[in-house]
Amino acid sequence: MPIGNLKLGLLILFIIFGFIAPAAADFRPLSDRAMRVWSAQHGLPHNSINHITQDSQGYLWLATWQGTVRFNGRTFTVFDRETQLPDAGSLFVGEHPYTHKVVASGARGGVAHYDPQSQQWRPLPRIFNRVDYVLFSNPECTWYGTVTNGVVRECDGLRRQFTVDEGLPSNTILHLAQDSHDRVWAGTDRGPAYFDHASQRFQVISALPNGRTFGIISEQQSGDIYLSVDRSLFRLSPDHLQPEPWPVTYPSTITELYQAPNDDIWVGTHEHGLTLLQSDAARMTTVDNGLPNNHILSIFADRENTLWVGTHRGLIQFRQAPFHSHRNEDGLGYDYVRALYPLHDGSLLVGGLGGIKRIKDEAVLPFAVDSQVQSASILTFAQDSARRLYVGTFTRGLYVLENGEERYHYDQNNGFPGNDVRSILLAADGYLYAATSQGVLRSRRSANGELEPPEYFGVAEGLPDEIIYAIHEAHNGEIWIGSMRGLSKLVNGSIERVDLSDVSNAEFIFGFHETSSHILIASDRGLLTYRKRTGTWQVFDEDNGLPFAKFFDVVLDHAGNLWLASGRGLLYVSAEHFDEALYDDDPATPVKATYYHSYHGLASAQVNTGGSPMLVDRNNHLWVATSRGVGHFIPEKFQVLQQSPPRPVIESVIADQESVAQSSYLSAETGRIEFQFAGLGFHYPEGIRYRVQLAGYDNDWVTPGTAQTRVAYTELPPGAYIFQVQAAYPEGQWSDAATFTFHKLPKLWQRPVVWLLTAVAVIVLIILAFRLRSYRLQRSKERLQKLVREQTKILEQLAHQDSLTGLANRRAFDELLRKKTAHAEQQQLGLVLLDLDNFKDINDRYLHTTGDKVLQRVARVTKTAARNSDMIARWGGEEFAVLISDTDESQLQAICERMRNALLQSDLRDLVPGMDVSASFGAALHQPGESAASLIRRADKALYQAKSKGRNRTELADAD
Repeated sequence: MPIGNLKLGLLILFIIFGFIAPAAADFRPLSDRAMRVWSAQHGLPHNSINHITQDSQGYLWLATWQGTVRFNGRTFTVFDRETQLPDAGSLFVGEHPYTHKVVASGARGGVAHYDPQSQQWRPLPRIFNRVDYVLFSNPECTWYGTVTNGVVRECDGLRRQFTVDEGLPSNTILHLAQDSHDRVWAGTDRGPAYFDHASQRFQVISALPNGRTFGIISEQQSGDIYLSVDRSLFRLSPDHLQPEPWPVTYPSTITELYQAPNDDIWVGTHEHGLTLLQSDAARMTTVDNGLPNNHILSIFADRENTLWVGTHRGLIQFRQAPFHSHRNEDGLGYDYVRALYPLHDGSLLVGGLGGIKRIKDEAVLPFAVDSQVQSASILTFAQDSARRLYVGTFTRGLYVLENGEERYHYDQNNGFPGNDVRSILLAADGYLYAATSQGVLRSRRSANGELEPPEYFGVAEGLPDEIIYAIHEAHNGEIWIGSMRGLSKLVNGSIERVDLSDVSNAEFIFGFHETSSHILIASDRGLLTYRKRTGTWQVFDEDNGLPFAKFFDVVLDHAGNLWLASGRGLLYVSAEHFDEALYDDDPATPVKATYYHSYHGLASAQVNTGGSPMLVDRNNHLWVATSRGVGHFIPEKFQVLQQSPPRPVIESVIADQESVAQSSYLSAETGRIEFQFAGLGFHYPEGIRYRVQLAGYDNDWVTPGTAQTRVAYTELPPGAYIFQVQAAYPEGQWSDAATFTFHKLPKLWQRPVVWLLTAVAVIVLIILAFRLRSYRLQRSKERLQKLVREQTKILEQLAHQDSLTGLANRRAFDELLRKKTAHAEQQQLGLVLLDLDNFKDINDRYLHTTGDKVLQRVARVTKTAARNSDMIARWGGEEFAVLISDTDESQLQAICERMRNALLQSDLRDLVPGMDVSASFGAALHQPGESAASLIRRADKALYQAKSKGRNRTELADAD
């Protein structure tokens, strides 16, 4: 082969495959994990995390310079003065493996034990000055490493000090450890030493250099001892203790060695972050990859295999979350990602505000191409069968790349208006369709990838607008177009508008996904679904229980599960639930969706628009373009996470503001009892679900809100109760229940003896009440009979009395008059009728209320002027009648005149100033045998004469 052709071939191979080779070399430990940072802004008392451990319950414990801290995943509980250490700051915290008490040591030699049952701290006598490390070698003995006074061993309460006089290379102790042969090792600032039980002295290994030894571990499987001296590591067999230098020297002093339960060994450094122990070159995770600080103080892996790292700027968590992100710090070079595309080799193309990159095997790799496209803002990708890559940009039009070179570049300068290309479709008809800000571009593709002069479909051709977001070729060859003002189709070269008004007011159409039966459309008003067989539409939005309804993209994974992307995160609907909703005739059928956001491992929950921002690769991994890199979801990892539910704990029980212990008896007066609980899971504690039940009160489990970690009960009846709480991750199984037992005592009246005495008393009271009732009924009967008689009398009086004046009414007067006239032969009777003069004027001028008062006054005056034996009655209106007994004509005349003058002289100024009143009188003497009607007629005739003769006078009636 000619040398020139050989060189050309090698060059092509390098271009094609050169960027693949670094994948393994560039893989960085922890790049496939989600990272989260806590600092003083989140509740930590201090940003320096000196030590980390986890107790038997599942709490995470931190040693900081401002106190010992307990962490449940949501809140930090700080113990400062409660520990009773000479100084609140702590340098070590760990659980005693034999007593399960938490032990904290401090800056002034203090040591304190915390009892989880009593939740109380107990201080121990001081151990010289600062205690940096504590080792529990067996149930009887504990070792303390001090900064200036060597090692102190405490066995059964007796302490012994070991210093350089007992073989230590230095009195400054940085670390303590125990190997598989039960040897105790001390790391000092002048190298390591181990304790020889036979000689009761520390022994140094002469083959090891002097230097700071912060890390010593005994490998769990082989028992080999790994220890650090400055920047170097050494491995020793526990049998012969011959050091073997590790082939890697680290860039700065090793400050921490830690072996996780899964046997991974982690190396922390002073200035260069941390990495996984490997025999090849160290690939460090540093501030360039998101660490807040490169000085590693502590490393710990909890029971969920979550890695925790302590630095001088906070606590870092690396967790196996459902999602992890590849960001600017991971080599992406930018954060704002708009486009993703799968390549044939299983790698992923990434486009955003900094050109094109590639991700393969969790490593971010450069994309080798000689083109200005690498400085452009990338919006979309497409690839043809010849593996030519078509790239749409935000301001530079469309690029065609092949074999690492730019073949063509199309923009407004060479006949392709609309430089922002948001989506590219390489259709089966041989055309390229592109979504631009000037409508849909269509250009025929040649065999070499070159594009013919384009034609555009815009408003003039029938589109609702020319801002195009997405283009999709349906299985039947129709081109579906999503724009800013609705949905359209290109069929046989013509635009057809799709009317959605019957189902939705959606306008922005962002993405498409097609199945054998449906076309799914992401819009600004929910997920639109088009059933191809029936031509019917359905929409899923807030009415179906979704937390939001603006979606930028939609995909189904290989299992048929639905994923919806939005600016607020991702929604996941299982295939089973989605199929049920899809074929339910009820438009408001509930859709059970799981909401994924930053707590689930996404560096940002904001998914961007682009072509396309979400895809499922051939391994069924989901990739998402966000404002902070590329989110990556691995279903297999999620299934592992779902297997272990978080352990629930009941953190406190408060009854009427007083703490309550397990199996307590509450007083009968207790009104409110409150339970605070937590699920000790750290994958994503904000997503933990809870359900509670108070056995003896609740009939079934009760589910509080996701953010609710306390429940309260008020006015419980007396009895025995068991409070239970279970925890679960989203879509995960429920944990075993944490329980709390208590009793509430009954009040005095709720006790059985009191009930019996009360029953007897009630029976006695019933008998007494019956007798008393009988007596009272008899008395009531007598009172009622008396009352009836009195009321009858009153009613009879009311029936014969005028209610206004208190005089007899006409009915009473008529009855008396008939009786009197029937026996008139016994005495002479006289009848007087009087009528107030001009009384109508008084009513009209001063109203009827004044008229009523005048009538009352007239009644009193008339009654006063008459004799006691005379009967006066109100005849009606302003007329009065007087029945006079034992009289004659002169007496009758005199009585009338006396009453008339009395009226004239009456003082009515208190009613109306200047008012006077007069009356006309008509009188008649009863004739023998005359009837009452005749007597009335003659008196009335006399009254009429008095009125006719000028009023205010008396007229006597003539005899008939």
